Amino acid sequence: MPEAQPPAAGSGAAARPAFSSGYAAVCATAGVAIGLGNIWRFPYMMGKYGGAAFLLVYLLIVVAFGVPILMAEWALGRHTRRGPWQAFERAGMPAGRFFSAIVLITVVMAASYYGVVLAWVLYMAVTLGGRAIAFQESAGSAALSGEFATNFMFVVMTVALGCGSLLLGVRNGIERISKLALPLFFGLFIVLIVRALTLDGAMTGLRELLVPRWRNFAPSTALAALGQAVFSLGVGGMFMVAYGSYMRSAEDIPRNAMATAAADVVAALMAGLIVFPAAFALNVPIDSGPALLFSVMPEVFSKMPAGAWFGAAFFFSIFIVALLSLTAAYEVIVAALADGLGWSRTRSLTIVFVSQILLSLPALLIGSYIGVSDLIWGSTMQPIGAVIAVVALTWSLGRTRALDEMRRNSVLPIPVWLFYWLKFVVPTGILTTLGYGWFEKLTSQ
Repeated sequence: MPEAQPPAAGSGAAARPAFSSGYAAVCATAGVAIGLGNIWRFPYMMGKYGGAAFLLVYLLIVVAFGVPILMAEWALGRHTRRGPWQAFERAGMPAGRFFSAIVLITVVMAASYYGVVLAWVLYMAVTLGGRAIAFQESAGSAALSGEFATNFMFVVMTVALGCGSLLLGVRNGIERISKLALPLFFGLFIVLIVRALTLDGAMTGLRELLVPRWRNFAPSTALAALGQAVFSLGVGGMFMVAYGSYMRSAEDIPRNAMATAAADVVAALMAGLIVFPAAFALNVPIDSGPALLFSVMPEVFSKMPAGAWFGAAFFFSIFIVALLSLTAAYEVIVAALADGLGWSRTRSLTIVFVSQILLSLPALLIGSYIGVSDLIWGSTMQPIGAVIAVVALTWSLGRTRALDEMRRNSVLPIPVWLFYWLKFVVPTGILTTLGYGWFEKLTSQ
């Protein structure tokens, strides 16, 4: 049966597949938000940047910037009924296609290294949390212990799973898998939290998680928190604009934005409630950087009774929810090929599969590649993509149409000042934080 089409919305209405309900839309968008950003990046960033000090800055950025940007990107996608390849242009943004190309390149490059990290998660899951991954700390990245063939095989499997799920379409693929994966993820994590908190010495780790260490605060903390919020929530003019184009006109954008942000923050805190108590209980370093997930956590599980099974559950739960973020990236590329070239879903996914395999090779062969790429594409270009999307909505689409789209069927009042907050404060705040963070980072080298 063909997927239902959403009713027309705005001047850019066109036939488009749609999520079947508000719950389905929240599951899909929360699935994008909850991923490796919550579990791979969040715990080690808290360990590095001052525990609850980083958490407080992060929560402030989520409320002040993350939720409004989510609303803006969904409103832009729903109004234009197009993904990021055409949404900026349809909104009337000058050089819209050029900015679309910037956003599309960002998602292609971010997906290429994200898929490699997710392949390592799959490896850890199928080996029951077995041997750890050997990290090249001096290079700031990691390489899976073993031969290149093992790395490559798991990357191929991961990319194939992501592309294969999208062959089923929006409702039968993205929506159905999201509605199954999210409850399973939260259920498994609740079990793991209970186990971590019952370990001897776990309360020390819990205090380390919840007590701010302001001595670790620096301008780079704000940059890291901004990059984490953007990376984790999935904003950046890419995923959420595409998913917004699949939202029905009946969807309540502000309510969905708050629900998605809340689910994202809860997932990140749940990851911290597993990692911090378990690491401190078993005397392993919490500030291990990216190695925390792949080197430290397997060591934690190896010292725990029935640790192999808890390790397998930990990595499997991460994989099933992080795969939703990867499929969202692939969906952006597929939507761009469909909107720009009129290609079929099957043909587009074939191109995505081949290109992502090829683009994964640098991450597999060059030790510093993932660390540098994450800084460029995750922490820098995704925030810039968010600025592009917000500018397209506020400066190009205009106040009346932007507010009308955000207010459509909303149970909460959307004040006029929110439009000006999006128009002036959000872009200025993001660009200032990026500039200040990069200046601190470059001058400290």
